[in-house]
Amino acid sequence: MENEKVVVNHTESADERITQHSWKDILEPPAKGKNKARYFITPVIIGLIVGILSLVFIDIMDFFTRWSLGIVAHFIPPRSSGFGGGGAQAPYTSAPGYPFMIPLVEGMAGFISGILSYFMIKKPGSLGANKAIRAYHENPESLTLKEAFTTLFTSAMVLGSGGPSGREGAVSMVGGSVGVFIAKLLRQKPHEVREALAIGVGAGLGAMFKAPLAGAIASSEIFFKHDFDIETIIPAFAASAAAYLVVATKVGFSPLFRIGVLPVHSFELRYILWFSIFGIFSGLIARFLLWVFYYISDLFKKLKQPIYVSALIGGVLAGCIGLLSSYAIGNGYGWLQLIMDHKISPGVSELTLGIICVILAMSLNAGSGASGGAFSPTVVIGGLSGALFWHFAKVVSPDVNIPIAMFVVVGMMAVFSVAANAPLSTIVMITEMTGSYGVLLPAMLTVGIAMMFGGEHSLFNAQHDHRSASDHANS
Repeated sequence: MENEKVVVNHTESADERITQHSWKDILEPPAKGKNKARYFITPVIIGLIVGILSLVFIDIMDFFTRWSLGIVAHFIPPRSSGFGGGGAQAPYTSAPGYPFMIPLVEGMAGFISGILSYFMIKKPGSLGANKAIRAYHENPESLTLKEAFTTLFTSAMVLGSGGPSGREGAVSMVGGSVGVFIAKLLRQKPHEVREALAIGVGAGLGAMFKAPLAGAIASSEIFFKHDFDIETIIPAFAASAAAYLVVATKVGFSPLFRIGVLPVHSFELRYILWFSIFGIFSGLIARFLLWVFYYISDLFKKLKQPIYVSALIGGVLAGCIGLLSSYAIGNGYGWLQLIMDHKISPGVSELTLGIICVILAMSLNAGSGASGGAFSPTVVIGGLSGALFWHFAKVVSPDVNIPIAMFVVVGMMAVFSVAANAPLSTIVMITEMTGSYGVLLPAMLTVGIAMMFGGEHSLFNAQHDHRSASDHANS
C-alpha cells in the first residue's frame, strides 16, 4: 500500500510539474541565443547560399545545353513553362540535327565527370541524394564543400549535355554540405550539424523545383523509409523559403509546369476506379524501373573499371538510347509540358518506347557512376506512364472526360513516390511544381495504391527504416 501511495504521489507531482503554467509564462520572450540561431538565423543563411548556388547550377547547365546540344548536336530540347518553355515563342527541335553527336557529347560528359570525381571525391559513383542520406545517418561531416562543388559542376555538365539525369543529386550534395559547413562555422552541436545537413538538402530541393513547402517536408522524410525526423520541419521552412526566393527572383515565381484549369466538374465514382487501377499500373512501372536500375548498376560494378571508364561507357550507351526516343535526352520536362499543352499527341507505341528508353538511359547514366540524380527522369517516366494509361482508359471507355494532364501529373507523383519511398513530400512537390491542387484527391488514392504494389526497395538504398535504426540515434 505504501508503495502504491508513493507511486500515486510521484505521478501527481509529475503531473503538477507538467501543468504548472500561468498567463505570465505566455508573456515571456521567445527563446534566446542558440534556439534563435537554430530555428531562424542558421536556416536563413543556409537557404540564401543554397539559392545562389542553385542559380549557378542552372547557369552551368544552360551553358552546356547551348553548346553541347545546341551547337554540336543541333538539338534544342523543349523546356517546362517555369524555366522559359511552354510559350508560343519557345523554340525546340523534335530530334537532333546531328544524331551521331548525341552519344559523343554524353560520353564525353560522362568521362570528364568521372575524371573529376575520381580525383576530387572520396567515394564517387553514387546518386548525389543517396550520398547526402548516407552522410546524415553515418557522418554529416563527410560532406565537404570540395566534393559538393565538384558534384555541382559535373552534374550540370552531364545534364546539360543531354544526360538523362536529375537536378536533385547536385542540389542535395550542395545543400547538405553548405548546411554542415555553416553549422560547424557557428560551432553548433553535433545533432544540430546533422539537422543543418537535412535543412540544406530540403532547401536545395525547394529552390531547384520551385516547391518550398515540399522541400521542407523532404528534409524530414527523405532520410527514412517509414519515419520522419520532425525536428527539422520548422527550421527547414525558413531555409527552403529563403532558397526559393533567391531562385524565383531570377527565373520567376510561376510553377515549374503550366497545366491550366483541369476541366473536371464532377468526380464520378468510375474515376475512382480508373485512378485505383492507375495506382497498380504506376506501382508496377516503379518496380520495373528499380529492377532495371539495380541490375545495370550491378553490371557496371562487375566490370571493375575506374569510374571515368564506366561513366564514359554509360554516357555513350545512354546517348545511343536517346537516338531511339528524344524523351531520353536531358531531363525531359519540356516533353511533358508539350503533352499537357496538347502541342504534341504521342501515341501508344511512342509513349511505350519513351518509357523504356528513359528507364534504360537513366539507369545507364546513374548506374555507371556519372554525376547526377534520378528525380527528373523518374518524374518523366511517371508522366509518360500517365499519358499511356490515358490512352488505355479512352479505349476501354471512350466517354471518359478525364484530361490527359491529370493522368500525367498523378503519374509523376505515383511513380516517384514509390521509387523514392517519399510519398508525402512527393505529392506536395508535384502539386507545387504544377499548381494543380485539383488533383490531390485522385493523387492520394493513386499514390497510396502504388505504394502498396511498389515493394520495399528505393532508389536511395542509404535510407533507414526508422530513426531508431540510424547510427546517430544509437550514439
